[in-house]
Amino acid sequence: MQGIDAASDHGLDQQWTKQLGTSSADQAYGVAVDSSGNVYVTGNTWGGLDGNTSSGDTDLFVVKYNSSGVKQ
Repeated sequence: MQGIDAASDHGLDQQWTKQLGTSSADQAYGVAVDSSGNVYVTGNTWGGLDGNTSSGDTDLFVVKYNSSGVKQ
């Protein structure tokens, strides 16, 4: 499953879109934006996300994108 993260400006114009996920099951549970426009996504995965090795069960993740959509 693949997740899609997107950000909009105050006028709700789409600014960027990112795809994140593994070939296993992934779930996003929360999305937050801070005052600088950074986007945080939390969830879990059963696969090796971003080159990390799965622990063999469900792993949690937090991903941060800056206001330009660059993963931090």
